[in-house]
Amino acid sequence: MLKAIVIIALLSSSILAVVVNGYTLHFKNNCKFPVWPAVGKAPNGQPDPSVSYGTKLNPGGESQFGVNDREIGIRSWGRTGCDPKGANCATGACRGGLRCNDGGITSRVLLGEYGYQSFGNVISWDLSRVDGSINIDTSINNGGNAKTCRKNNCPSNQAFAKPNDFQAITTSPTRVRLSYPLDRPER
Repeated sequence: MLKAIVIIALLSSSILAVVVNGYTLHFKNNCKFPVWPAVGKAPNGQPDPSVSYGTKLNPGGESQFGVNDREIGIRSWGRTGCDPKGANCATGACRGGLRCNDGGITSRVLLGEYGYQSFGNVISWDLSRVDGSINIDTSINNGGNAKTCRKNNCPSNQAFAKPNDFQAITTSPTRVRLSYPLDRPER
């Protein structure tokens, strides 16, 4: 089983001014091998390369990506086993190499999905396995609410399993963390 730990934190603009009227995805690699986090945009499943991010994080590495609150259909996912240029990944592969330009629609892995002000002045977030398998155990957590999906246990109230299954949506006015996998507590 692949063991990767990457943390993504979403911070609303009221507590972090990196992006005006938006939020920030914070990635941290706590595993013993490189991980390639990716962010893309695919509103209603249609790729939009205007939001495209990818990087290689060596063990202990961190990076951030700011998302404007006018963006819809934002997704993030973890990639493993990529070549030195961030392409040809063993899991989570995408078109575009290091900076994915297909919004994750070809990744075929568990996705984190994010929206700002979809349900009022909050960040909405969920996990989705509608179009893929679980390549890495994942948890999204805002400190009070959490969604957790493991390879051997992913209930429908933790991650979307089919289209229009909305019981997995959670909203938060503040910070959200996404962790891969859950073999160490957050610090």
